[in-house]
Amino acid sequence: MQKVYDAEGKDVKVDAYDFGMVDEVGDSVDVILLAPQIGWAFDQTKAAYPNTKVILLTMQQFGSMDGQVLVDALKEEGID
Repeated sequence: MQKVYDAEGKDVKVDAYDFGMVDEVGDSVDVILLAPQIGWAFDQTKAAYPNTKVILLTMQQFGSMDGQVLVDALKEEGID
């Protein structure tokens, strides 16, 4: 994802964290992407971070291992 944003000239910082760290970073990020394996945590994450966009990736998106696919998914959610 970072390479895609860099190639587009966007000032975006992409970081990946273990879900166990969401309480440490959740309030300081604009978007939280959740892997499909932890889809069970979607509702609780949305409730805990009402000012942060929370997106649950599909298995196809996550499994693609393609940053462009994820950036496109964010664009579909209105995040550019």
